[in-house]
Amino acid sequence: MQEDVIYARAYDDQEEVARMIQKYDLLAIPVVDENDRLVGIITHDDAMDIIQQEQQEDVEKLMAISGAHEVGVYMRLSTWEHFKSRIPWILGLAILGFISGYIVQSYESILIQVAILASFMPMLADTGGNAGSQSATLVIRALALKEITTRDALKILVKEFKVAFLMAIVLAMVAYFRVLLFIGHSSTAGVIAPLKVGVAVAVALAIQVISSTLIGAFLPLLASSLRFDPALVASPMLTTVVDITGLFIFFSVAKLMLGL
Repeated sequence: MQEDVIYARAYDDQEEVARMIQKYDLLAIPVVDENDRLVGIITHDDAMDIIQQEQQEDVEKLMAISGAHEVGVYMRLSTWEHFKSRIPWILGLAILGFISGYIVQSYESILIQVAILASFMPMLADTGGNAGSQSATLVIRALALKEITTRDALKILVKEFKVAFLMAIVLAMVAYFRVLLFIGHSSTAGVIAPLKVGVAVAVALAIQVISSTLIGAFLPLLASSLRFDPALVASPMLTTVVDITGLFIFFSVAKLMLGL
């Protein structure tokens, strides 16, 4: 008799059971009740359907889409149903985005004095968003596969900080030389030394990359500890948060280093 049998409980999460089938290369897994009595089996083709459904749910949550997250129903859903599943998060994040506009408005005097700074804002926002999304994606995936838990938070943040620091050095150098190459074509080139502008932009970008990476790693861990789905805090919510922090960092560094 085979005593060491891999089995699932009737009330186990379906994704966990599907992962067990995948992990142990099983054709089927027995399902037992609280008294260890056999109540059924789950086959590998059922597991594939479950994994596909869970992946669909994760992808849609990453894009802030609510609803039932069913597979293969795009054409069956009406325009109104698509609208209802997309508008809540988009509307909420659009309102949250007003904070970004307020920050820009608050530092309007700096932009008036050094208009060239405005040309670096898209680069800062895009780079920060990309760095944060990379970090969040890796952490969310690792959480889903049970490679890490919230108890590993400190180790994860330290690792992400090291990676972000190396990326920040490279990107800061690129930003600095970009300023030196192109600022000479700007009408504000004679107002403030290009060297100072280059250093300010490079420092701001470096801080933005590090902060965005840490935010991208921290938010999924926080959501998981609060028993929310980590995918909910990913893009576009992460992008909105990173935009707000990035603008604040950019203008604060510019004001401090350029003496404005």
